[in-house]
Amino acid sequence: MKLRYLAAAALMALCALPGGALAGGCKVVVYWDIDYGGESWVTDHDSPWVGDHWNDKISSIRVLSGDWQFFWDANYGGEVLRLGPGRYRYVGDHWNDQISSFRCVRPTG
Repeated sequence: MKLRYLAAAALMALCALPGGALAGGCKVVVYWDIDYGGESWVTDHDSPWVGDHWNDKISSIRVLSGDWQFFWDANYGGEVLRLGPGRYRYVGDHWNDQISSFRCVRPTG
């Protein structure tokens, strides 16, 4: 009985995580440089503000799972770039060093 309670509590805690973290449904790696170079940040959480260190620094992205939206401004504002699972060696001239927030909008397998 106690083990069943602990398992249920752990499942509820996972479901409460932002960004669809349950079962790896949302996971992304962002990079400072083109071709997955420079610093990297792996996360399965939404980020309404990437922070001073990452703001306007992202040049390439690997979406491991989930459908993600990337935004020019903090708090999911401004222009939006939508990416599904895949490797994006360069976000393009328009998006290079522009991303300030991102979120997973749909978990994938």
